[in-house]
Amino acid sequence: MSVEPRRGTHRAENFSDAFFAIVITLLVLDLRLPDAESFETVNGLWRDLRSLWPVAAAHVISFVNIYILWVSHHELMRLAAKTDTAFLYLNGALLFGIGLMPFSTGILAANWLSGDAKVAAGFYTGALLWVALFLNLLWRHLARDPARLDPDVTARDRARISRTYAVTLALYAAAFALAWVAPAWAVGMTIGLAVFFAVADRLSGFASEDVAVED
Repeated sequence: MSVEPRRGTHRAENFSDAFFAIVITLLVLDLRLPDAESFETVNGLWRDLRSLWPVAAAHVISFVNIYILWVSHHELMRLAAKTDTAFLYLNGALLFGIGLMPFSTGILAANWLSGDAKVAAGFYTGALLWVALFLNLLWRHLARDPARLDPDVTARDRARISRTYAVTLALYAAAFALAWVAPAWAVGMTIGLAVFFAVADRLSGFASEDVAVED
């Protein structure tokens, strides 16, 4: 019986990086110039620009979220030594959630000042929860078999990274639940979570350059 050849992560990482880049570029498509008539009235352009604040705010929030998720995904890929079929499908499910971000950002911006703000925030935080879930599953798939990870990743590293992922997933679930009660707080919480994820990478030893370094 033939043995499946060892497959590195380069193709999966390159594909994922390109996907993240496309998604983060698509965000800007909802930032459209005001109508030409705005230039013909006193303070018309300034008024129209101010009216775009929900779109601009949603764009900034999503850019921060997607970029920090890309950093976390990048670090995870650097810790992985090889891929397998399950890895590729889990990564694809993660990218599906990332692909929803431009759409969920548009929904959030269009409905932020309406009576559907809770639904919009629920959809937005739900997309992020999906991504957090599959980042968690992808990591745990790798961690179950040390051979799937870089040799420098110790059992201690795996344990503390797993704790970070578990806490992060629980907090994203809390943000999703909060969206149906206090949408503004829930969306703001996603920024806090993105920053938390970035800091936790360092504190937990998840940043790839810190793995296996003793405290």
